[in-house]
Amino acid sequence: MTNRYTTPTEGTVDWHVPLNENFEQLDRDVEIRDEAANIDQYDPVAGAKFFATDSGAIYSGDGSTWTLVGYAARAVGGDIGHYVNYADGLVDEPVNDFLFGDGEVLDVTRVAFPIKGTPSDQTVADAALRVYEGETLLVEIEGNDFRAAAAADSAPWVAESGPVTVTVTNQTGASIAAVPKVWANIRR
Repeated sequence: MTNRYTTPTEGTVDWHVPLNENFEQLDRDVEIRDEAANIDQYDPVAGAKFFATDSGAIYSGDGSTWTLVGYAARAVGGDIGHYVNYADGLVDEPVNDFLFGDGEVLDVTRVAFPIKGTPSDQTVADAALRVYEGETLLVEIEGNDFRAAAAADSAPWVAESGPVTVTVTNQTGASIAAVPKVWANIRR
């Protein structure tokens, strides 16, 4: 065994005590793998990890409950391109679609819409980046803004069917050079 576990020497009195401690440590060290629907069949031992084989969800035990901490997923997105000139008068002009398969969902984790020549602490209210699931708005930000799902009241931004469409709106009165950025994970 490793230094993490105790091996009692031959003839040790109460040899079962260190072995039981080893089993308690194993409950924290060995990942539990099963379908998400079966999570309640396992004790949420403090420090234990549960991996949902059907969804990619990862949970951590705290001694009394399982807490979702993230997903093992395919990451997609980021910069959709380089700075692009967007003409004035655009309203929800599609610039990208995310396509994903049946039984998969798309988690949008961050969005940004930097506008060239605009100081980083200023937003442009008449320019917007929007992400739609069909006709349903998942998230919207003003130009030159950044938003992370982890810090947003309106999150999570999850689409259960595709395509998910990214659009740009420019009602500023002039063309803008901007980069639509969307980060997302596709999971089962």
